[in-house]
Amino acid sequence: MEKSALRCLRSTAMGVFAGRFSLPLMLSAVVQLGLFDPVEAAGSWKAQVVSAETKQPLEGVIVLAWWTKHVRSFGGPSEEYRDSQEVLTGNDGRVTIAPRFFFTLNPLVFFRGPFLVLFKSGYGYWGSQVWPKDRHVVLAMLRLESLQQRRHYLGLVEMPMFVVPSQRRPLLENAIVEERRALGY
Repeated sequence: MEKSALRCLRSTAMGVFAGRFSLPLMLSAVVQLGLFDPVEAAGSWKAQVVSAETKQPLEGVIVLAWWTKHVRSFGGPSEEYRDSQEVLTGNDGRVTIAPRFFFTLNPLVFFRGPFLVLFKSGYGYWGSQVWPKDRHVVLAMLRLESLQQRRHYLGLVEMPMFVVPSQRRPLLENAIVEERRALGY
């Protein structure tokens, strides 16, 4: 065989090899280098909501968990709603938030969450708004004794509602309407 024919055969074989394996190799490199940013934790998240005073489970607490998507830019990251789940505690005070996994190959995009809000009329939660790193936690709610305390807590609960679309938080929406009515708004 001539040298030029051998060289042509070799370059054709390399082209087939590179074409067949380039996508898997690139994806492998992206995964190995960590150029994608999955959500901080995939879940599931479990909690028991209790009274801070009695340590007894609280039934009927609305737990709203949500995740956000951020895009890095020169002006700082933008934030937008990604997903949410709203659940109600049972008589044992327990809730489970289903697992989530968000993925992007864009190195400028990252996800955060779950963030959380707890609501039960007459109670307040002043813990972290980000779900604790432990996936099974006890969340203690304090009894709110005065109207002033209840009004203050209602203001804190209403703020994150702007991130989550109203159709994704019907329990919290209705409970806040009832609480506002009970507080004379």
